[in-house]
Amino acid sequence: MRLTAPGPLPPDRRSLRWELSRKGGSSVKRTKTKEEALGGVAGSAQILHRAPRNRRHGFSKTPARLLLASGDYRQFNLRMKRDTDIFSPDLIIEVSGAEEPGDTSHIYSGEIFGEKGTLAHGSVVDGRFEGFIKTHQGTYYVEPSERYLEQKSVPFHSVIYHEDDIDYPHKYGSEGGCADISTFERMKKYQASAVEEPVKGQKVHKAQEEENSDVPVILRSKRAAGKEKNTCQLFIQTDHFFFKYYGSRETVIAQISSHVKAIDSIYQATDFMGIRNIGFMVKRIKINTTEDEKDKTNPFRFANIGVEKFLELNSEQDHNDYCLAYVFTDRDFDDGVLGLAWVGAPSGSSGGICERSKVYSDGKRKSLNTGIITVQNYASHVPPKVSHITFAHEVGHNFGSPHDSGIECTPGESKLQDKKAQGNYIMYARATSGDKFNNNKFSICSIRNISAVLKSKRDCFVESGQPICGNGLVEIGEECDCGYSDQCKDSCCYSANEEEGKKCRLKPDKVCSPSQGPCCTADCTFVAQNEKCRKESECANQGVCNGATALCPASQPKENFTSCNAATQVCLNGVCSGSICEKYGLVVCTCASQDGKDEAAELCHMCCMDKNDPATCSSTSSDRWSKHFNRTVITLQPGSPCNDFKGYCDVFMRCRLVDADGPLARLKKAIFNPILYENIADWIVKNWWAVLLMGIALIMLMAGFIKICSVHTPSNNPKLPPPKKLTDTLRRRRPQQASAPPQARGNRSREYQMAQLRP
Repeated sequence: MRLTAPGPLPPDRRSLRWELSRKGGSSVKRTKTKEEALGGVAGSAQILHRAPRNRRHGFSKTPARLLLASGDYRQFNLRMKRDTDIFSPDLIIEVSGAEEPGDTSHIYSGEIFGEKGTLAHGSVVDGRFEGFIKTHQGTYYVEPSERYLEQKSVPFHSVIYHEDDIDYPHKYGSEGGCADISTFERMKKYQASAVEEPVKGQKVHKAQEEENSDVPVILRSKRAAGKEKNTCQLFIQTDHFFFKYYGSRETVIAQISSHVKAIDSIYQATDFMGIRNIGFMVKRIKINTTEDEKDKTNPFRFANIGVEKFLELNSEQDHNDYCLAYVFTDRDFDDGVLGLAWVGAPSGSSGGICERSKVYSDGKRKSLNTGIITVQNYASHVPPKVSHITFAHEVGHNFGSPHDSGIECTPGESKLQDKKAQGNYIMYARATSGDKFNNNKFSICSIRNISAVLKSKRDCFVESGQPICGNGLVEIGEECDCGYSDQCKDSCCYSANEEEGKKCRLKPDKVCSPSQGPCCTADCTFVAQNEKCRKESECANQGVCNGATALCPASQPKENFTSCNAATQVCLNGVCSGSICEKYGLVVCTCASQDGKDEAAELCHMCCMDKNDPATCSSTSSDRWSKHFNRTVITLQPGSPCNDFKGYCDVFMRCRLVDADGPLARLKKAIFNPILYENIADWIVKNWWAVLLMGIALIMLMAGFIKICSVHTPSNNPKLPPPKKLTDTLRRRRPQQASAPPQARGNRSREYQMAQLRP
């Protein structure tokens, strides 16, 4: 890998150019120039306005200022806080077999201070920042200098470079990081061998594009405003080679967070034909350290494992608790393979997101919601940019996308220079450099396939718990939320389609937005004071605006024990929650029939009793409670329990008993009902002659049946002729002339045929 210069620097500044060559091993050449590819970061990353520490996690979620300075690059004044979005609240980290609660206090996310729409993510370990910074001019990467430089005496500990500075010497294998065709065929055949259910042609990596790839994009349907399950939970494992390369537990976790954050930003920004805000969350991390290299329980302990076998070892584990399960490694697989994963499908196939374990033709139970990636390629470290896109590519396979094909979805192969300059999309068959416009986007072909899978196999997704711009709800971190551009009718708020820093924000000089509440007008000003904003309810007065906020203030509750819900309940603190009995110091109860009849009308009456005295349970229409209710009949609501919870009240206010046997009881009553048999007996007595005729007809029918079938019945009597075959009886006989011998009949037949041919 050769890192080239981003451009000329001021002539009064001296810089160094570091070139990394792989010929004959890694060597570093130092040359004086006015260009640089790697900017040295000297000193420690400075954290300004440090947030208060807590005992367990180091820094709190309060934003901190981090000043990152590079020798010949710009200064990055980062405003960051601890990143908890990509880790599950119950994250478990397993290190060499020992589980422990997840500590991610060294992981940070934020933005460049004063620059909206930027993103910074990384870790601070031993005073050094490592991560990426997305600016409006591209993405910068910060890594430890020892990953690129052998010399230890350099005056800086880290290097920083722009994504455009990476020069790629090869295309990462014949298939751009994926296995060859024979591997695809073997995996496809194996996926079709599930024992538990029929499988139809599941495809891995070499899957063909759907035939309807040229169908126009379907317009997005309107989303519900509530919470939705849009987060895929991940289980990430790292083998001992990965740990050996990065050197520490904290650095390994930082690499995992960096990869997940990178793909999360890509998928969150993609509209999968109406399904938006798809994100990722790490639920479990398993780190195999160098101590696990000889552990016999470690399936990844052997050094020489091919990419297929490596994926198989991951798939042999039970991953039913996760959306996807990946293994990160630092192995140099054959043919430059960077990753491998099973391709998902909407139905009828095994593999992909949310796939549960099954038994396959080899008798093994496997989970095919898996994938693997490596950070080594041809004995060299893969830049984070390439590794991040590789991860997004393999996850795209899990989500149901095969490789891009066709003119529409492979613009990098176009003969038109303007299209070719934009580059190929994420799911292109070969690895991309990541510096082209399309390199971190999904093609329309991929979007069609992924959206089909998401609509049918998203059952294992969970709610993210994070605010979602575009759902119509103003959440933490949002000033307003009017939805997406096709929904937003609000002139006060930026829609969710706007760029970062604008979306879900008030437009300049706008005081409020109707999405904030009913007390904001369409002109983006507060509604006048005492204007009605909420209707009066049974237990609360109408709400009125106060002229100072868009929210409708809480309504004043009506007096306690005000009757509500058809006079069966009373209001308590503005909520219809108490029983009408409580108004008079009584306790609600259910009236039970004394004689066991479930049709008593009183069973569906409101009944009250004295406290701790069930014997006083009576209807509101009874004499007992006439002084309170004046013998007024108050009925329960349809569906309410009655008869001491043995039945329910129907719409006619009759108590219907609940039969535990259900339909079986009704069938039993219909067949064994005594009344039915009594009616049958009465009919027989009254119509005896009809019964006699039916008996005679039955006897005649049976006699005729025996007579007809007797010729086909075998007998032990030797004097009787043998039984005839049923086929002989049913065969149609042709009339024949008995006087004519066979030969004569044959001659006449020939004469007839000759007569027909005579001219």
